[in-house]
Amino acid sequence: MPEVKKLHEDEEVEEIALRISDEEVEIIDHSGIIKGKISSKQLAKKALEKKTLKFRIKEAINTKITTEDEKSLPSLRELYFDPHLLIYGKRAGEVKGSGYVCPICGIEIDEYGYCGCGAGSS
Repeated sequence: MPEVKKLHEDEEVEEIALRISDEEVEIIDHSGIIKGKISSKQLAKKALEKKTLKFRIKEAINTKITTEDEKSLPSLRELYFDPHLLIYGKRAGEVKGSGYVCPICGIEIDEYGYCGCGAGSS
């Protein structure tokens, strides 16, 4: 049986995102007392809710995940390396175009109203 990792509840998720895999880790406080366990999927769900990895582990302890979440949530590593996924909840290639082209930069305006220069959305 593999050894369970331990993390301090005040550690920032952004700092541990590359060190944690999909297993559960124990959360300890500053005095070394175990506060509970948390999975990387719980941290990923909280990150998507907050649209950032800059939050403490203890903020995600009560995050509930379903079996559907377990299958569909990205890993922390994916969120770390793909800020578009973190901010918008989908990869840049999954964003649909509107069919309109910006007259300034010539790039298609996306479903959020953005183009390459930002003028197309105004």
